[in-house]
Amino acid sequence: MRRFTFFLCAFLTVPVFADKLVAIRKGKIEAATGVAHRWEEGKGYIYSTGSHYIFADKGIGQSDFTVRARLMLEQLNGSAAAFVFGDDKFGFEGGHRRMFLQGPRFTSGPTIGEPMDFITPGKPFEFVAARKGNVLTFVIDGKEVFRTPYDVTDIRAIGLRPWRTTMRIYDFSIEGNLIQAKIPTLTAVSKLRSWEKSLAVRRKLQAQSGNPGFSNALLGASAGQLEILERTGRAGVMEVEPVTLPTNPEGENDHHGWPVATMIDDTIIVVHRIMPGHNPRVSGEADTNTTYAAIVRSNDGGKTWSMPYDVRDCMLPEDRNRGGFIPLCHRFKFAPANRSPLGYKLHLNGLGTTRDGAVVLATDHGVFRSEDKGKTWKHLRMAFREDRHEGPFAYVGPRIIDDPKHGLLIFAHHTIYRFRRPVDIARELAVYRSRDRGESWEKTALKLPEWCKPAEPDVISHDGRFVAIVRNQAPANILAQMRFGFGEAEITDVANTPMKTMVSVDTSAICFNPMSRRYEVVQSKREDMSIHLWSIAPEEWASAKWRHEGRLLKRSAGMYEFADGFHTGGAVMDEGRGVQHVFFYAGHPGGPAGVFRMTRTLDTPKLSAFLNSDD
Repeated sequence: MRRFTFFLCAFLTVPVFADKLVAIRKGKIEAATGVAHRWEEGKGYIYSTGSHYIFADKGIGQSDFTVRARLMLEQLNGSAAAFVFGDDKFGFEGGHRRMFLQGPRFTSGPTIGEPMDFITPGKPFEFVAARKGNVLTFVIDGKEVFRTPYDVTDIRAIGLRPWRTTMRIYDFSIEGNLIQAKIPTLTAVSKLRSWEKSLAVRRKLQAQSGNPGFSNALLGASAGQLEILERTGRAGVMEVEPVTLPTNPEGENDHHGWPVATMIDDTIIVVHRIMPGHNPRVSGEADTNTTYAAIVRSNDGGKTWSMPYDVRDCMLPEDRNRGGFIPLCHRFKFAPANRSPLGYKLHLNGLGTTRDGAVVLATDHGVFRSEDKGKTWKHLRMAFREDRHEGPFAYVGPRIIDDPKHGLLIFAHHTIYRFRRPVDIARELAVYRSRDRGESWEKTALKLPEWCKPAEPDVISHDGRFVAIVRNQAPANILAQMRFGFGEAEITDVANTPMKTMVSVDTSAICFNPMSRRYEVVQSKREDMSIHLWSIAPEEWASAKWRHEGRLLKRSAGMYEFADGFHTGGAVMDEGRGVQHVFFYAGHPGGPAGVFRMTRTLDTPKLSAFLNSDD
């Protein structure tokens, strides 16, 4: 009896940790459950594509454990294919083309390696996740990928997902202190995009290049929306017209996008990209004709425009091709094999006029200045060059301001790169100051609350303060408002606005309307591919309760698959004509896409009444 009692006590206090569950063996499901039930049988494997999981029928208790799987991924295409453990994920490759960790225990979402260093598309590999003590290690084909501290706790869901690729699973097992599983419901859906269908839409649009209906085809508006635009044009409250279209592209560079503008006297200057596309899955290849800063000018209120001028044409050859013909910040997207660290640590386009009549441009190719209203340009070749600029990449906002007290100011966000790819945004607003007309820049940064992750600030100067609308990036996906002064250590006057989206918050334009005496924002809302007008009185600023004045434009939806746009930031006001010029792009994410001008009256009550009428 004593012997039995001793044995029982030992059994209760010293658990056995060597249990093993074979979930899948040689392509046969033995102890696993598919979520969405779309796993098919192949020869020695099961396979699936899309937002489908498969979970082992047991979880793992508080013990050391080992999970093994023999897998194959058909493509490395930003798939987000992952190993799932509890609420956390080890990603074989994310949309940023990096391996990643994601979940409550990895709130920063770190990227941890190059997929191609461990995985060959179409070739099976052995994956192991093992916890020993409080250290979790991930191994592929015997090569350690990453190790990280990981609390000893129950993990009630162990599984795999393919997401945007096809995954084959040959074998899948777990070993450790097995406990009852708790298989989650499918709470996130990854839409399996039909890239073949998207390419077919692209080819159809390309075939219309040069035809009379090409502009409307890129705009993508319905017949009803086009009728509304005809009525707003006749009423003199708003018109939409093309600025530059890819009617005769060089190579695959048929995507004209991300316009920003400034105005000096009666000259409007617009800078935009000419490149293969927004989405590299359905665009062509970049080449030496790809430019991130093409410049067009108008002297008649935007009715006619000059031919695009490639700002690189004013650069010395050694600067133009420094590190390669694709700018440093975008090589991860269009030149992933290029690992050169040389180039300019800038991204996007910022544009502004100076008090002495010059125009300054900050772009991926560097900083430039024009003394003749944008006709000719000089490259300020040392500004933001990688050997002169310390710290993260500066992703510039659309507007450069020449402040009487502080000088030239660039407003930006800092993007953190690891392994040559963008992985995070710093929780601060970056402000760069130049006292020598753009030749050199002094870096400053203003801290922000933990909940604010700002991007691409559109900033104006009003009543002695800087007023901005910024993209508060994921997980917020909302536009945030802020007011601040140069040199302040922290921005405390900051709040989220009602301008929230479920997907892809986009750069939008803010102004102070001298006619309505209100701040107004032209919001680019990619969720349903629409553009909206909002306003708030300065005395109501603290409430952050913006008033929706109306929808300005609606095009067919399908952002990043079949539709692309808008980037309304960097608009200009022509007070003499009583209008605001808003520049945006529209078209296909792989090209073609064109730049458009939306000119709307500054009589916002009149415009709002027209937009919201039933006539």
